[in-house]
Amino acid sequence: MSRKAKRDDDIEKVVQQEQIDRGCTTVGTICDDWHWPRASMKVLFDAKQVLKNGHKAHPQNEVVAGDVLCLQMVKEKIDYEPVAMDLVIVYEDEDLLILNKPLGMTVNSKGQTSIANGVAHYFKEQGIKRKVRFLNRLDRDTSGLLVIAKSGFAQSLYQQQLENHTFEKWYKAQVLGRLEGQGMWELLMRRSQDGQSYEVVPELLVNSKYPIKNTKTWYKALQTMKLFNGQEVTEVEVRLYTGKTHQIRVAMAYKGHPLVGDALYGGQVEGLAQDTYHLCADWISFTHIRTHKRVEVRL
Repeated sequence: MSRKAKRDDDIEKVVQQEQIDRGCTTVGTICDDWHWPRASMKVLFDAKQVLKNGHKAHPQNEVVAGDVLCLQMVKEKIDYEPVAMDLVIVYEDEDLLILNKPLGMTVNSKGQTSIANGVAHYFKEQGIKRKVRFLNRLDRDTSGLLVIAKSGFAQSLYQQQLENHTFEKWYKAQVLGRLEGQGMWELLMRRSQDGQSYEVVPELLVNSKYPIKNTKTWYKALQTMKLFNGQEVTEVEVRLYTGKTHQIRVAMAYKGHPLVGDALYGGQVEGLAQDTYHLCADWISFTHIRTHKRVEVRL
């Protein structure tokens, strides 16, 4: 039910005359004009959490310039068992929580304590009565920026940015061999027959057991170094345009440059611990859904 008290995560916007002039004269058409996701808006309308000038609103209600629409985020039950842990918070606002995920911990694996449990505990302590929604996921042995949306509405808006590539995800990696230049790799990937790893396939297969996804990975070679045994490795900057499990690891291995130490994809090096590959979600960039300004978050 709608409430009178204002909360920090409420979203308020004023109807502009130019919107009325374009024919946006109802609450529903104004919401569409602001590109608010219809599925998320239906949830808010059904919960009576959409207000016009402080009163419950319906999509069909007429609006005039100067009317104030307010979205009140719906309370939810936390969907993971809260477990206290030391979270490294890099950025936080009304809609996002961004952590520096450590090596060796899963994001939300079933049957084991994961980052999701720590976020649930943080939400509980902060009075954030919402589900834990990840906007990106990192492998257990990948470190770096992990983004959590604080509401379904925020998740939907930022998901739109992920889909149109305005929510940028950048990584740093070390790969075997000398890799030079920069470029975009578009590769078809699917889960391998072993069910544990992933692989590149040359073309879409009609009767593939596992779904095939087109992936886009941009890379730029930064510098070439040598390991203790004299073997060359290259530090690489990577930007993901799609989100496939193991995408960077699979793409690099397919191109002949597996991540250093990544035994699953042929990057093992004698004398180095296996599966302690260097891959870090180094920085992200997005358009703030309230201020509409670009935000960069870097480690």
